[in-house]
Amino acid sequence: MGVGSASGAGQFWRFTDINRGFALCPTYPPTLVVPAKISDTTLTYAAKYRSKCRLPVLCYLHPNQASMTRSSQPMVGLKQARSVQDEKLIEAILASSEPQGSAPRFNYDRNNIIIDARPTTNAVVNRAVGAGSENMEHYKRCRKVYLGIDNIHVMRDALNKVVDAIESTGDDSDRGVVVRIQGAKTNWLRHIENILVGVKTIVQAIDVGHHVVVHCSDGWDRTAQLTSLAQLCLDPYYRTIKGFAVLIEKEWVSFGHQFTLRCGHMGHPDRFKVSRAQAKRRVPQASADGVGATPPVTTAPLDEESGSDRAEDANSGSGYDFLQTSTSMFGRFASKALRGVQSRISSAIQAA
Repeated sequence: MGVGSASGAGQFWRFTDINRGFALCPTYPPTLVVPAKISDTTLTYAAKYRSKCRLPVLCYLHPNQASMTRSSQPMVGLKQARSVQDEKLIEAILASSEPQGSAPRFNYDRNNIIIDARPTTNAVVNRAVGAGSENMEHYKRCRKVYLGIDNIHVMRDALNKVVDAIESTGDDSDRGVVVRIQGAKTNWLRHIENILVGVKTIVQAIDVGHHVVVHCSDGWDRTAQLTSLAQLCLDPYYRTIKGFAVLIEKEWVSFGHQFTLRCGHMGHPDRFKVSRAQAKRRVPQASADGVGATPPVTTAPLDEESGSDRAEDANSGSGYDFLQTSTSMFGRFASKALRGVQSRISSAIQAA
């Protein structure tokens, strides 16, 4: 993206090692990209004003000099606390495409955006625990937009209803999957719509040269969804296999998405088991001509160190036991979808 170059969009940004050894923020990468005119001292004080010290840092720089930055919610609280350093950092981000002393290219009060992914009510309620949302009286040259994307608990409940609707065997089981999901009042499609509307807002702003700051509560769930999808729309590089891997590493892994809690990876070793399918095939009866049958085929578990991981596959030889033994949301959804595909294939073969 040309960060740190002598000309172009990157000249207004610099690399900093202020988080070396994760000294400033344990859930941020060691190297950060910040406005060139902001000192490390200012960053240190600005980080204290953000939840989990997740201060605003660059995650995408468009060739037209528009930027996308991400952070967590400010620690406003009931007393409407403010941070001059945080306000200075945001102002430097919004003015990063303007040479010092030049007149602004746009009406920043209408075009630069601070995206708060949460519903307005959630943001206000968080003031009771010392957090909240930006007081726009102190943040000039921009406006704030609430997207109304619900938190992880609401999303989990909606996904569970989606899974139940997909595996429904009631009177409406012969209807399409989308119809069953809508009939179950999962609100899943509404959640997807809210996310896509937010992505559209970000993409449209950056495409015409405006700056966008994105955050939710802690900045590692809804924020990562919005920034990732927006970059997929804006940059064809991230639509390649290599680019997509870079995007996941950059926006999700490096910026501290809680995979262990959200997906169950290694977070619950007693319930989340990953092992290769032990495809124990029954020995067929010997034929009349005396030809013997093939012995059963078994494979060793993937994790040889843990004997407790030797779980037999419910569907012998299916190869999907790593999904079927998972208690995560994705595991439930994927395993049920795979079983549905398998049954349809079997029905098609029998009909043929």
